[in-house]
Amino acid sequence: MFDGGISEKELRRLTKQFGALHSVLRLRILTALAECESNVRDLEARLRVSQPLLSWHLTQLRQAGFVTAEREGREVHYRLDPDAFRELAGNIERLFGISS
Repeated sequence: MFDGGISEKELRRLTKQFGALHSVLRLRILTALAECESNVRDLEARLRVSQPLLSWHLTQLRQAGFVTAEREGREVHYRLDPDAFRELAGNIERLFGISS
């Protein structure tokens, strides 16, 4: 069985990342953050979803490593972590034997 030299730990991380991407709303959040970093209030207005729902999904994306958060005064600013996406792409390439 070909596994591209992916460790069990890396496979678990991939599983968590894939799980975090399974939601249309999470993909919409990531797309919005790709345009510019935002706080919850701005994301809430742009995506037209409730703050509790948005916060729950942001937590899932943070736990998967796709989003970082930085407190600035009373607000928390969210942004994409490009390294997480590079890691994901590299692990997918290794797992499936895809060379770029």
